[in-house]
Parts: sequence; C-alpha cells; structure tokens
Amino acid sequence: MGFPQEAIPAQVAKNLIVECRIPPRTAWRLASELSLDVAAHQYNAVTGDPRAGMRGTRIWEYEQWPERGVRPTVAALRVLAQVYGTSWKCLLGLRDLEQLPAKDLAEYHADAEPVAVAAAEPAVPPARTVARAEPRPGGEVGAGALDDALRLTTTNVDDVQLDDLWSDLDFLGGAYTRTAPDSILDQLAVIEERTASLLKGRQRPKQTQDLLLVGAKSSAMMAWIAGDLGRYRLSRELNSAAWLYTQYADDFLARRWVRTSQARVAFWAGNGIESAKLAADGLNYRVGGRLTDAPLILAEARGWSSVQAERQVLDAIARWTTIEDPDIGAGGEDRFFNITKDRRHYMAGNSLLSVGQASAALREFTTAREAFEKLSPENRWEAMDPMIRIDTGRAHLRLDDLEGAAAQVAPLLDAGVGKQPDMVRATLKLLTTELSGPRWRSATTARNLAEALLDAHASARP
Repeated sequence: MGFPQEAIPAQVAKNLIVECRIPPRTAWRLASELSLDVAAHQYNAVTGDPRAGMRGTRIWEYEQWPERGVRPTVAALRVLAQVYGTSWKCLLGLRDLEQLPAKDLAEYHADAEPVAVAAAEPAVPPARTVARAEPRPGGEVGAGALDDALRLTTTNVDDVQLDDLWSDLDFLGGAYTRTAPDSILDQLAVIEERTASLLKGRQRPKQTQDLLLVGAKSSAMMAWIAGDLGRYRLSRELNSAAWLYTQYADDFLARRWVRTSQARVAFWAGNGIESAKLAADGLNYRVGGRLTDAPLILAEARGWSSVQAERQVLDAIARWTTIEDPDIGAGGEDRFFNITKDRRHYMAGNSLLSVGQASAALREFTTAREAFEKLSPENRWEAMDPMIRIDTGRAHLRLDDLEGAAAQVAPLLDAGVGKQPDMVRATLKLLTTELSGPRWRSATTARNLAEALLDAHASARP
C-alpha cells in the first residue's frame, strides 16, 4: 500500500487497536513482531542493567492492566516504547488513563510527545468477555477454573515494595565498607524478616521469585558479615537459609552470591578444601562476565592455598590473570560480591604467598596497595589496609627482609587493630608466629616486633 518500512509498525498497531480492539501495549508488541520473551530480552538490553530482570510474564501482566495484571510504571512504559519504536503515551489507552495515579496522569499531559494513535477501546475487551460470557451448568467439569486462575493475580506486594527492598540491599552493600558490621547486620536482618513475612502471603509468581532473591541475597550478605565478626556458626546457618532461597528462586546469579559467601566463611573458619570446592561449584552457574567470575576463582585459589596445593593455586591464579581487567573496579551496582581491584589482588597475593611464591605475592600486594590508595574513602574497606600491610610484611620475611617487614607493620601498630574484623586478627597471628620461628628468633628486631604484635592481637580480641 506504499507505506515506508519504518511506518508499517505504527499502521499495524493502529489497525489492531481500532479495528481489532486490541489494547495498545499488546498491539504495539504484535506490530513490532515480538514475542513476550523477546520483548523482555530487548527491554533488559535497553536498560543495560543485568539485574533489571524483565521477563515475558511481567510484560504480559502489564498488557492485562487495568482489567487485571500489574500497572506499568511510567519508567517501564518509556523503556517499552524504545523497544517498540514509539512514544510511551501511545502505549496507554483511555481506559488506562482512567486508572492512572494523579502523578502519572499529570506527567502524561505535561509530556510534549504526540500520541500517534488515540485508541477508542471497548468497555470490556471481547477476548475477556467471551471467557466470562454465560455461566456454565452447575456440575460441569472445570466450571470454576477461570475464577481459580484469576486468584493468581491477587498479591500482597507491589513494585514499590520490591524496589525498596532492592534499593536497601544495594545501599547496605555499598555502605558495608565504611560502616560498623554490627549495624549492617542488624539492618539486613530487618530486610530478611520483612521479606519472609511477605512470602507468607500471596504474590504473583514473578513477585514471589523476586522476594526469594531478596531473601537469598540478604541472608548471604548477613552470613558474610557474621563471618567478619567471627560468628561462624551463625554464618553457616545464614548461608544454609540463603541456599534454600536460591533453590526455590532457581536463579544462577543468586547461587553465585551464596557460593561466594559460603566459600569465604569456610576459608576463614579453617575449612580450606571445602572453601575451594564451594567456589569451584559457584563457577558452574554461568552468568554475567568476568566480574562475577573473579571473586569465585580467587576464592578457589585461596581455599587450595590453605593446604599448600600449589598446582591448583597456580592454575586458578592463571585463570584469573586471563580475565582480570586493570580498569575494572567494583562490579556495577553490586559492590558487595563483585569486589574491588585492591581486594582481588590481595586475594591473589595471599594465595601465592601460602604456596611459597613470595616475589609474585609481593607484586600483587604492591598492586593491591596502589589500588587501595586510589579508591575514594567511602569505597575503601577499612580492613584492607591492615591486611595488605600484614601480608606484605610476611612476604618480606620470606625474602629475608626483616627491615622491610618492620616498615610495613609499624604504622599498623601505631593505629591499633582493636575494631578490625576477625580475619585481621587471624593474619596478625600468622605474622607473629613467623617472627617467633627459628629463622628470626635470635634477631632483636624480630623479637620486639613479635611482642608488639602479640599485644596488638590481644587488644583486638572481641
């Protein structure tokens, strides 16, 4: 009929709305020749957010509103409009406008974008009226099936609540590096309790999965922080809860969160081989890119280092080296599990040091120190400074450089380590043991340093 290619979707959508009486959001998706799942995939691509999590079922729910389903936010409509190549206002009909909140309606009228298709919609769409037409005979099989199915649209959760939960988790993940761990643990516990309470009610399937993911992440974060405080039994219980959440959510990224936390807790609790195996299992859940691989690969190396399994350690470090990007800081929005550059290089150095690779370890610690100092104060994990200093001192000792070791540790002794996490006390004890060993026993500097470290270790006990 002579229409240019770029105008065809709009003409098809107009025809579907006016002639076939199909609601605008459905009409534009069909005119764009997209299935629900493909539309969801393109939605996530437009946002550029791997956690956006749009799915075909959610787009279907948007298309059912306002008769049932879920009201799409203006932000969601703007993204869908980009996917379909139209204006967000074209995705709303008169029946939608009648049900919009006042704020959204005001934004609709304030937006200068023209509405390409002004849809006259039926009072009740035919596809729906057919299903509800005549009551079925009393004893007919399946007579109540539709009513039963419609109960699935009832929910005790809305998008605002879910957004609040995710926002709180993201905030606490970022605040972890600069806030007392007890305080973060308490706030995470509130999120987990709120989530568990909501799960006792009824939600739509996608909302239930979102709540399960919130429960998984909050529990895994709590387990991580409880480990920092030396509360390893509580950590294991929380990680067990987190894993149960992930099993029901059936989400690979969530499984990685939990395996990362489990591997960390197992290592600092003294179970190195278990830690390595947990990290290796986490890598089986393929999702994302190198940012999500690096913490698990380094955790695997560190686990094997605790039993001096040099071959496994060097293999893991080699795998990490091939994917490490010096320009990558913390991973996107999730700065809790996708650790910063200083922490990645520290973990590599710690593993290398444990298998006798002191020179290579020292290079990693030097890189870790440089990366740490480049971070803004709010993005620094406070424990990183003493841990880098302690293990750099250990590397100097392995290279017969007692003065270099003393120079690293002296500022730490001046500042004190009383409020540092449990792993700082553990590494401090390792350095003290090495200074007290046969190699340095006769050196006055070593004896004095060991005594000072023993005093610092005692002051750091909770």
